[in-house]
Order: sequence, then structure tokens, then C-alpha cells
Amino acid sequence: MSFHIDRHVSPVVLVVVLSLCTGCGSKDPGPELTSVTGVILLNEKPLDNAELIFIPVESTPGVGGRARTKEGGKFNMIYSRGGEGLPEGNYRVAVSYRLMPDGSPVPEGDTTPPIESPASETLPLKYCDYDKSELKATVSPGKPITLKLTTTKK
Repeated sequence: MSFHIDRHVSPVVLVVVLSLCTGCGSKDPGPELTSVTGVILLNEKPLDNAELIFIPVESTPGVGGRARTKEGGKFNMIYSRGGEGLPEGNYRVAVSYRLMPDGSPVPEGDTTPPIESPASETLPLKYCDYDKSELKATVSPGKPITLKLTTTKK
């Protein structure tokens, strides 16, 4: 079996091949991250064991990040692509506080999809829905974030 290679490669094919190779081996360092700390209050009390997601809006660079509140409702954001903090800018924030049937919070590190979990969301959609959350935050160097949530008890 013999192969024939045409010496006259089309310029279009050459441009396509070279453009596909551009960036091979180089790694984009991504946007500069700023340390993001803060606290969440629910009805003026710290909310422990809540999950937060910061979603960049407007012209904020990056892909956002996650955190879980610790004792006192305090959190430190982790960038979704690794590293601590987030790029400076504006974010929509979703906060989830799910409880197991016995009233305990979902264990930290639990990877069970919410639809398969016995846990129930306790916060209204205006806080927990990624697309509908009304919570907003601005990330700036050295400025902790305080998120105040209010709900009525059922």
C-alpha cells in the first residue's frame, strides 16, 4: 500500500491546521484573583453550612466560584478553576441551605445531586436559584462581603 502526499497544500488547509495548533502547550493563567471573605446572615443570625455560588455578571471576567459557610456564617471563596478568591467585579450570588429529613445540614463534601438527595432546600428561589437569585455582591480588594437574607417562618 502506498500513500501519495500532495506537495501543494491549500493555503486554507494550512491556516486551519496552524490555527488549531496555536496555544497548544501554552496555559492561560486566567484572571487575577482577589481574596473574598464574608459572612451570611439569615434573619440577622449567622447561617452555618450554607453553600454559595458567585456567578460573574456584566463584564466581570472568569467563571465564578463556590464556598461553604463555617461557624459564624463565615466563608472564603474558592475560584471554580482552582485558587482562592475571585476576579474583581460584580456577581449574582446563589445561596443554598439544604437540610436532611432529621433537620441536620447536608454533610460537607456530599456530592449527591440535589434531585437524588433526601435533603430539602429551605431558602426561597429568590436566594437559591442560580438564574433568579436577587442577591448581588461586588468583589473588591480588602472588602469583606456581608449577605443579609430574610425569610418568614412557616
